[in-house]
Amino acid sequence: MQRLFLVPLLSLGLLCAGCHEKTPKVSSRRLADESAGRAALARARQQLATQHYDSARATIRTMRAHPHALTAREDGILLMDSIDLAATRTAIDQLERSPHSPDVPDAHSRRQGSAALPELYRRLRFYERKLQHDHRQRKSHD
Repeated sequence: MQRLFLVPLLSLGLLCAGCHEKTPKVSSRRLADESAGRAALARARQQLATQHYDSARATIRTMRAHPHALTAREDGILLMDSIDLAATRTAIDQLERSPHSPDVPDAHSRRQGSAALPELYRRLRFYERKLQHDHRQRKSHD
């Protein structure tokens, strides 16, 4: 009879011990790197909004100095993809408008611009697929 109560009681105790809430152990170094990474991402987003693509890329590259900012660096990958996508869209818009603008006087310049357009559209499709792929591959590091 004692065995009958001892086995369920022991298994209940083990089950309760295994179910306690585990607190994530994040180092102070990672917290500092994550906050620096978030600050860099905020600056890069502002630069993207003002169409300063090269400076936004450079800002994201500075995050390499913070190797423990795992979440911020993954967000940086997605933001870099968005920057490349926006820069390509801007280049396409400029080329599509340029034949009609008075700044392009000769037909030779128009032909060069129209020859680069298919390559830009290929790049656009590539960056769209890359952004979708990177978004699906994103992990949680908490």
